[in-house]
Amino acid sequence: MQPVAFDLIASIVASPVPILTITRFMPKNTGKIIKFILRWTIAVVGVAWVVSNIHLKDRINVLDDNDLPVEVVLVQGDESSQQFNYTDPKTRTTQTASRDRVINGPDKKSVELLEGGKVDLLGMRLVGDIDKNPAIRDLLVRDKQTGKGRFVSPADVKDYHLDIPQPRVEVGAMTMLRNADGLMLVAALAVMPLTFLFTTIRWHQLLKILGISIPLTRTFVINMVGSFYNTFMLGSTGGDVLKAYYAAKQAPTRRTAAVMSVIVDRAIGLLALVILGGSMASYHYATAQDPSDPVSQRCLQVAIGALVLLIGALGFSIVVYWRGLRKVLRLNALVARVPMQTQVQKIIEVVRIYRQRPMLIFGTIMMTFPVHLTVVISAMLAGKAFDLPISTGYYFIVVPVVVLVGAIPLSPQGAGVMEAFAFYLTRSEGATVNQALALTMSIRLVGMFWNLLGGVFVLKGGYHTPTEKEQSDLEATPAAGLESV
Repeated sequence: MQPVAFDLIASIVASPVPILTITRFMPKNTGKIIKFILRWTIAVVGVAWVVSNIHLKDRINVLDDNDLPVEVVLVQGDESSQQFNYTDPKTRTTQTASRDRVINGPDKKSVELLEGGKVDLLGMRLVGDIDKNPAIRDLLVRDKQTGKGRFVSPADVKDYHLDIPQPRVEVGAMTMLRNADGLMLVAALAVMPLTFLFTTIRWHQLLKILGISIPLTRTFVINMVGSFYNTFMLGSTGGDVLKAYYAAKQAPTRRTAAVMSVIVDRAIGLLALVILGGSMASYHYATAQDPSDPVSQRCLQVAIGALVLLIGALGFSIVVYWRGLRKVLRLNALVARVPMQTQVQKIIEVVRIYRQRPMLIFGTIMMTFPVHLTVVISAMLAGKAFDLPISTGYYFIVVPVVVLVGAIPLSPQGAGVMEAFAFYLTRSEGATVNQALALTMSIRLVGMFWNLLGGVFVLKGGYHTPTEKEQSDLEATPAAGLESV
């Protein structure tokens, strides 16, 4: 069943700016409360849906006396078994069912019979390798008159084709963990430090453009500390605030520039993710066999949202770079009237400085793509470790889209949102909710493992959370300070 939050999430992805910025024009505390409630509501709904759809033990669908499928816990057997031992949900005793009485799950809710109209599809019998275009032997439908199950031939169904072959045995989370390939998991962990290397070099370059000389090693340490706070320190002080604070302390005469370098660094990272995720979503929609199916439609919404953001970024860049256009549009007078003048002027002044080094900015953007590709490779290795039924090339589509959706601040750490999108994007490959959850948790946990190491620098270097006064002083840094850079 499609989660209630999914359509809301998809619509927000298609137009995120009004929803996420409207709270900025409200009183300070009101905006924070609304954003907090909205994000955690989405997280709770999404996580509740995920939890309600996962299971720890393997399960199969056994036909009862009325040929209706009953989901039961598998005790012994696998995809190739001829007999299955399962726990009877009523008597709690172990029963045995032949392969013919254990059916594959349905790939859609209903079908239309050539004679008989629309009926519920309850399951099917598949023959052949589940991962290599299995053939359909029979379709199990609900008889309208008796309410019982009955098997029909695929030839008796109007315009039927198999979309998503479901396995006979739905593997549980415990089995996946028990059978995981340890070497693949180690490899998934081992490649992730490359992301910290590239992001450190990127931020270091952005600081150099502003004339701020912080050693590369110090930049790396501050970057790791910020990653630690972003993941493990919940509250109003995020990792970016801490990075800005300590970067400003390293360059006291360039406080505003140091602070804004963090914002620009984050913007470049998101811009590259939007480009990659939007491109992959567009590719999935363009190559889909049925562009009207729910997965393709969600990808289309993600692609449209990415395009809107890119057009907005391009338009902003043109306005900043073209002084004549600003005069024609009288934007200087307009900008002087909008709220948050201090923040607006900071952004404009810093972008004006960065515009003098377009090739270096372009280089930092290109440097970001290996960061996201490393995340894809890490997720792919983890997926191979859990034997997920996802082809190698498809990881380069689904992971950028899932990470892009998770990057939108709809819920803390994208909780619930990433899982929903992962399931709807990977089910076309035959993945279950458990397997989609394994993919998203691999993305999260691998990142968290390395972010945790940032705690070593926090303890060793004595990095502390800025006080409210220190944060206020940081936010109040005048934009005029940039003029001397």
